[in-house]
Amino acid sequence: MPRRVMFPLLAALMATAAGAHPAAAAPTTNIVYVAKNGRDDATGTKKDPFATIERARDALAGRTGERTPGIVYIREGVYRTSRTIGVTGKEHSYVTYAAYPGEQVELAGVTTLAPDRFRRLSDVPAGETKWSSKARVPAAAAPDVYVYDLGAEGIPTGRLNKNGFNWKPQPFAPELITDDVTQTLAQYPNGDAKLDRDHITVKEAPKGARDYFSDKTPDGTTLPYEDMLRLPGPVYTITDPAVAARYTTWARPTGTTEPDNTAHETDGWLSGYFGNNYANDRVRIDSVGGNDLRTSYPTMYVATDKWTSFVAQNVLSELDTEGEYYIDRRQDHNTLYYYPPGGTVEGKEISLTSFDAPFFQLENVKGVTLKGLKLNGTTGTAVRLLDAESCTVDGLEILNVSMDAVAIGEANDAITAIAEYRTSRGGHRNRVVNSRLHDLGGGGVFTAGGDRDSLERGDHVVEHNEIYDFSKLATYTPAGYMYGVGNTFRYNHVHDAPHMAIQIMGNDMEISHNRFENLVTHASDQGVIYAGRDYTYLNNVVAYNLFRGIGADGNQAVYMDDGMSGMVVHHNFFDNVQHGLFYQSGHSNVAADNVFKDVKYLGHDKLYHEGGKRLPVANSKVVIERFNDMLKAGDGTGFTNTRENVERWYRRYGRQYPNIRDWYVPADASGRVCTAIGTTECTDEHVWSDPDSVYVPARNVLTRSVSIGTGDFAYTDDAGGLSVKTFNPDFDSFNVKRPTAAELAFDPATGTFDARTTPLNAEEGFGRAWVRDWNRNFTLDGIGPR
Repeated sequence: MPRRVMFPLLAALMATAAGAHPAAAAPTTNIVYVAKNGRDDATGTKKDPFATIERARDALAGRTGERTPGIVYIREGVYRTSRTIGVTGKEHSYVTYAAYPGEQVELAGVTTLAPDRFRRLSDVPAGETKWSSKARVPAAAAPDVYVYDLGAEGIPTGRLNKNGFNWKPQPFAPELITDDVTQTLAQYPNGDAKLDRDHITVKEAPKGARDYFSDKTPDGTTLPYEDMLRLPGPVYTITDPAVAARYTTWARPTGTTEPDNTAHETDGWLSGYFGNNYANDRVRIDSVGGNDLRTSYPTMYVATDKWTSFVAQNVLSELDTEGEYYIDRRQDHNTLYYYPPGGTVEGKEISLTSFDAPFFQLENVKGVTLKGLKLNGTTGTAVRLLDAESCTVDGLEILNVSMDAVAIGEANDAITAIAEYRTSRGGHRNRVVNSRLHDLGGGGVFTAGGDRDSLERGDHVVEHNEIYDFSKLATYTPAGYMYGVGNTFRYNHVHDAPHMAIQIMGNDMEISHNRFENLVTHASDQGVIYAGRDYTYLNNVVAYNLFRGIGADGNQAVYMDDGMSGMVVHHNFFDNVQHGLFYQSGHSNVAADNVFKDVKYLGHDKLYHEGGKRLPVANSKVVIERFNDMLKAGDGTGFTNTRENVERWYRRYGRQYPNIRDWYVPADASGRVCTAIGTTECTDEHVWSDPDSVYVPARNVLTRSVSIGTGDFAYTDDAGGLSVKTFNPDFDSFNVKRPTAAELAFDPATGTFDARTTPLNAEEGFGRAWVRDWNRNFTLDGIGPR
């Protein structure tokens, strides 16, 4: 039972004198209550609850500790949220904010739109300026379109920002939600269809912003971010007659300065893929005419016809399908147009995400728990933890969030693609457990913890959660961001998303006992688990996971990109995947004891040697700077680490990677990075053959694979006959192949073998002990949330 604590009378009198709250009898224990019918001048008891969580928080301030924790019980109901609940400082530690047992509590960052305030479009009187855009609604859809005057009720309408891969994340525009389902911003084409090079071609392709990052510029500087935003966007030519017949309404005519709100879109965008097929972007439609479509804002990568795959979005003239909506923000009109499912708003609960901040921010606190709450609707992140210690998110449902559901720590302003990108303020031993995170524009849990310079662990844990329908608005926003050192993502069910599930940027991560299903469905050249561009992301373990139904078109289950090293992948079941494993020029990656079923390629490789051993290698500046940042001894400034920390790295990893002290970036005697092959320095052997050169894919292992209806490992075909096997002769050893699961006595439904009859008992490299170990440690019943 909580210890009984009496509030001193003097404190109550001082609070009254200060005008903080009216004088009231104080609660007599460390349990206080909040209810919809509560009062802020209440006592906080079950019979006399507070009206707000903030008031309950303040009532417990300074009264709780590790041995005297507090509880804020929130009674049943929907609590409309317009500001972040800040839980900051030692005085607010050791408090649990929980739904009262057996009751449903929702914090809503959405504004419910009153059914009687909707009008049919045909009922809008003519001549009102704020409804001037109604003329753009397609005639065929107009009878089923409803409107709502958001501005008249002061409902925030937000704005569309320039978001996308490598751009700084900003809140997204408010989203319309009907019966808990996010509706579609009016677009063309509808559904999953996209505009591609058969419809629209690139006429002018200015440099992308990526060309102005420090690793791409001659002087090694990065263009200031605001200057990047002012770079020109691509110009397109419409080639498809069907598109040509309608695109002229998507923006003002070229040569004019202002759009006609009755005829032309005022804030249309192109959203999708522009310069590649793995990182999304968006540009504003600036003007149209003469079969050309001009855009403002640059693309991140140079636009090319090959990768064109996008929609025209936020276009009222394309509001022609059930579930589409549009908000006219021009000149503060703030009017909503909506084509509801079934052509009526009757009987539907319709709301708009009007909140643009976290529901909770836990900062510099210890032992705080959020438990059993539903957090519904923000254009930002739902829960943020900064410098928090041993805090827990337990049993939450988080939905309709435009960015990440939970963020532990933060990132600096540097862009992820350059070496200066760092995370901080992650704290230690925070947990996200037993929660359901879904319908997310961004990712699930941003997990940044630990210090890579010193290898101090973060020890954050994300486990027993269901995370699905994420990355709806942005790519590279996974279910689990694993950043820093020593964090864990286990026993989760991650499913149904267009992009990756896990991104690793750090060391000593554990990704285990998860179900990964139906992922990377709308991207290519991507992985369910992705890591890369750093030789020092070491000892990341991927074990006892199920990968099932992974999107095709060049995707893989585990993607070890651009020198990724030290990955350990063991005891996983890959089922219906295109590529199982991708090794790209890294060191000491080990994949052992995995089962592959109906996988097109067991895996494949890619070498820096391709195209004639060219120097510098791809992304060389970033991989070299990141290598030096951790393993080049110095004073710890610039791209160096302290000698003490480097020695700590060697001690930590010396047994696992015995040659780590000898790894080197190819350089001449004076320390200058090799840019050409010489006869006495920077020789071919020094750069391209020595297994300690970071450009050589050495000491990689692929062994004890069980291949059921699965293709071979696909070696590179553009590196002069070289492959990962050239440098690792025993690569892909002990690979048992059978066309069907029955021939190996393997049950795909349980993930186990019949220990009595499986031929693996007699196979070299396997045997009865291997089968017993697999069956004991890998069963599908033991994977995913409990």
